[in-house]
Amino acid sequence: MKSVKTILFLDSSLYGGIETHLVQLVRLLKTNHLNVEVLFYQDHNNKQLYQNLEESNCDYSFLDGKVHSLFRYLNKLTSPYLLHTHGYKAGIIGRITCKLLNSRCVSTYHAGEDGAGLVYIYNHIDKLTSFLSKNFVVSHRLLEQVSNAEVLDNFVEITAPTPAIHSEKLKIGFVGRLSHEKGPDNFLELARRFIANNKFSFHVFGDGPMAKTLQKDKPNNIEFYGHQENSSFWENLDVLVISSRAEGLPMVLLEAMARSKCVISFDVGAVSKVISHKSNGFICTSNSVDELHDTVLSWSEAEVHTKGLLTQNAFKTIETHFNGKKQFEQLNKAYFG
Repeated sequence: MKSVKTILFLDSSLYGGIETHLVQLVRLLKTNHLNVEVLFYQDHNNKQLYQNLEESNCDYSFLDGKVHSLFRYLNKLTSPYLLHTHGYKAGIIGRITCKLLNSRCVSTYHAGEDGAGLVYIYNHIDKLTSFLSKNFVVSHRLLEQVSNAEVLDNFVEITAPTPAIHSEKLKIGFVGRLSHEKGPDNFLELARRFIANNKFSFHVFGDGPMAKTLQKDKPNNIEFYGHQENSSFWENLDVLVISSRAEGLPMVLLEAMARSKCVISFDVGAVSKVISHKSNGFICTSNSVDELHDTVLSWSEAEVHTKGLLTQNAFKTIETHFNGKKQFEQLNKAYFG
């Protein structure tokens, strides 16, 4: 409904899975002719996200980082709106505010991990207040913890797959936040297993609290590239490894498969909903570096035809099931049903 403004509300200081999802969501809603804008709890100077929103022709604005500022902002609106929150802080503030204003609120729960300290407390409050909104979760595990919820699979824009750039070395990548739950230390241990084999190279794209420690301890067959402002780095990767300790449905998984990359992942979150083992990717059910090592080695020795078939299947999986069509039907019903 064009007459109703859909306000996507979040507090964002980094560019990770939630931010990637948000940009995809904006594009999906605008493609389907919805009136959408993004509202930030405060300005964290997240330039990459702002640029991506501008490129998507989406308006965005900022609150001042005070709890009551959302109430003031929404209360001044003269046309119909609904609020769709992302992340625990926006979720808690958004649901309570919409309850006070008798407005519709939809929330998406992205986190696959509980966190620690204050984050654990916020996540707990976030789930306790879930009865105040219509909710989407990114994995079936979260269904047990969130009221009024259904699973909304992540999705990505589909573009024509690009031909692989072949080289003598198999280029294996980690893409994501360098934090404990994402398991970059597992990836470093994997690289160490190949230290004497010059047919493999390892590449880390991302930043986070573990960055300095990881770089200090890194073997010489691995390179760190920091946070990436665009997606061109995918062209130089053959394999994505997901070595996380906890996940929902990783956006990076969908992005890699949509680019016809081989994904080798631990069995976490909703990964097994996307990957059919040995058909369109690999799942290491033991969640061990030993199994990662054996799977990478096995993939490197596979026939060219076998590799081509698996990566084609990966692309077709995303093209068929994670293209946003079903997801828009769910969103539209939650927004206006």
